[in-house]
Amino acid sequence: MLLAGTLPLWTLSLLWNCGQMFLAGYGLYRFLPLLLGTSRRMALLVASLVSLTWISGNVHFVMSYAFPAVFVWCVELFRRGSTRRTKLKAASLIALMSLLSFPVLTLPHFPVLHLALVLLLGRHLPDFRRQVAGVFLIWTAYVLLYLPSIASLFLYIPYTQREWDFRYPGLLMALVDFFSWLRGRLADQQLIALLLLGLPFLSRRNLRISYAFLLAMLVVAGVFTSDLKGLFQGSFLLKMDLFMFANCLGIVSAIIVAQVLEVLAVSGKRTHWYWGIGVVALLPLFGAAHKVLVYICIFGAALAGVALMRISMQSGAPVRDKSGRRWAIALVVCLAAAAMLVRQQNMTSGMFAPYAQGMLGHKDLSQLAATGAKEPFRVACVDVHPAVAQNLGLDTVGGKSPLFNKYYKELVREAIRPQFSKPSQLQAFDNLWRQLYLTRLQIDLDQRSWVLDKAPTRSVADFNWDALRAMNVTHVIASREMAGMDAVAESHTISAGYGDETPLLARFGGPFGNKLRDRYSLPLHIYTLKDTLPRVYLATPQIQETRDEALQALAQSDMTALHRRVFVAREDMGEGAAEWLGLQPETQPGAAPLGEVRISSWSPDRIVMEGTAARPCVLVAANNFDPHWTAIGPDGLKIQSFRVNNAWQGYAIEQPGPFHLELTYSNPLIWRLNLASLLGLGLMFIGVLWGRGQETSLAAAPDAQPFGLIHLSWRTALLSGCAAALVWALAFGLFIMNKHKGPQAESFAYALATIPALGVLVACWTRNLLRRF
Repeated sequence: MLLAGTLPLWTLSLLWNCGQMFLAGYGLYRFLPLLLGTSRRMALLVASLVSLTWISGNVHFVMSYAFPAVFVWCVELFRRGSTRRTKLKAASLIALMSLLSFPVLTLPHFPVLHLALVLLLGRHLPDFRRQVAGVFLIWTAYVLLYLPSIASLFLYIPYTQREWDFRYPGLLMALVDFFSWLRGRLADQQLIALLLLGLPFLSRRNLRISYAFLLAMLVVAGVFTSDLKGLFQGSFLLKMDLFMFANCLGIVSAIIVAQVLEVLAVSGKRTHWYWGIGVVALLPLFGAAHKVLVYICIFGAALAGVALMRISMQSGAPVRDKSGRRWAIALVVCLAAAAMLVRQQNMTSGMFAPYAQGMLGHKDLSQLAATGAKEPFRVACVDVHPAVAQNLGLDTVGGKSPLFNKYYKELVREAIRPQFSKPSQLQAFDNLWRQLYLTRLQIDLDQRSWVLDKAPTRSVADFNWDALRAMNVTHVIASREMAGMDAVAESHTISAGYGDETPLLARFGGPFGNKLRDRYSLPLHIYTLKDTLPRVYLATPQIQETRDEALQALAQSDMTALHRRVFVAREDMGEGAAEWLGLQPETQPGAAPLGEVRISSWSPDRIVMEGTAARPCVLVAANNFDPHWTAIGPDGLKIQSFRVNNAWQGYAIEQPGPFHLELTYSNPLIWRLNLASLLGLGLMFIGVLWGRGQETSLAAAPDAQPFGLIHLSWRTALLSGCAAALVWALAFGLFIMNKHKGPQAESFAYALATIPALGVLVACWTRNLLRRF
């Protein structure tokens, strides 16, 4: 946050990405020799291959690339031979990686992997028993560190996943879904060719164990990603995020590849190369052409590295012959091509948008956000990623979050029900509990782009506007004009975005300047809706027998009724309100006004309201119901909240006349758990005090053969990189540039201008890599 105020976001993103790649490579370079006894040269080769796959890596999955380094630091921390200084450094780095990671994406997957690796592959580790104890100690400390967050989720889960209505389609369809996921996940493994290459070596114990890890993680992640999780319906397993074991696949793949290439490097047999040809022939089964090219480039780089190691070990002298030079050039070209293709995949998959800076240039949205800070309301994003509005502090209806509860999601479902033309779409929406995007495609896709360019034209018929406005939605933000909005909107504003409001871009004149401004802008249509429900209002209760009936009644009501009526299921009538609610009329209320209420103070856990009630009624606060919210009246008495309109908070106003209520959220347990968080941070440093001795190195043992310097001139490396960049640029320009249309294609010119430079840089970097061989 501090750096974001001084450096451009693209600079921070670049620095973070470079840090990812370095940490992934450094960690594997130390991890593989420590765990498997891999030679330093082989560890360097595998670390280089894996680190290149992290170009444009996701910033959230920290432990997916940091785990190898964390493993090494844990060994250093709990080894008798480490000095206190070394242990303090290791503990500090483990704590730093823990603080940068996300517990939802880390637990329980990486602790299980860590323990399994130590027990099954790490018997030779120094002070083995201490290492096992250290695994438990570090991950216990990690849990304590994040205990406030974990406890908050578990307290909140009863209103989300524990009552999640999952629809199981049957075993046959679930298996089809599982194998569809499996093929997609294997296609994401950019080391897939090398994984297939190692199958003939399953006679080796460590390889069998490593492949068993890979298979187990694929099965567990696949079952809990696909509809097969319905086999556990009715149990707590259905609600666990065990599909996150897929985040460990990259590390296990690197462990397998290191062992496979080590076998090839020390083996004199050439029959394995014929198996390699068969592996290449199988690659089109796992992905499209652009993915197959990445597989082949990484495969070629690995085989070139193995060939160089063989030559080096045989000669024991600098490799200067023609054969060694050809293999060195092949390594340079393959690594440069792999880097460019990985970058291309990330830029053309919708995860890259140069015009995303348009989020910063909408004065209308900024003014809207300033208003929302005083008088809360919600906005609906149609074919626009909610982050565009959330970035400014606006409260959005949809998005993606682990905190969406079932009842809130049901309200959103009623608002977008007109878009469900097929039962499969409704099922997909219900089954993916953490996603609440307001616009649907043929399937329930994750919207990664800032603008959903492949969506059909939207109109007023795509929403139940009464249900949407009942959720306190006052504005709609759309990427395109929506037909028929005059019926529900009182005003329509077009915000051009970043391009027209940037002095630097505004200086450019003529067609070029206009095109440049358009490319870096994000035009939005802002609709102000008519007749919306405020965040808090007074209403007459109408009792329904079940929550389903209450939801149905709400969905079928018009705004005239919704302004005056609130639906309460009998099971949601709290002890304090049950008797009072039971005495209230359940018929259509009369025309007499109920009174008025206004918000005088608004904050996340404290809301102050004042108003006047004409008769006994219910104060409705359109915030998610939670039993830890209470209202305190002027006499200091607490009024317990109860669920109304399926998801919101309701408070009984039993007496007519003026009233003053202070709504507060209080859960002392969460605050006490912050002490546990401090304990967890301290526990990570216990190993510093746990035995110390004379410093000994954890570096890998020397290679069996001396390093042979592989000589490749700067000129040759540079020319090889330029050749690879030229081939990529020609292929990209001829086969991709003119094949795609829409906003996504606007980044292609930027890709064509920058990616070749990446290929040349990687080629020059590979020359230094070769010197270590």
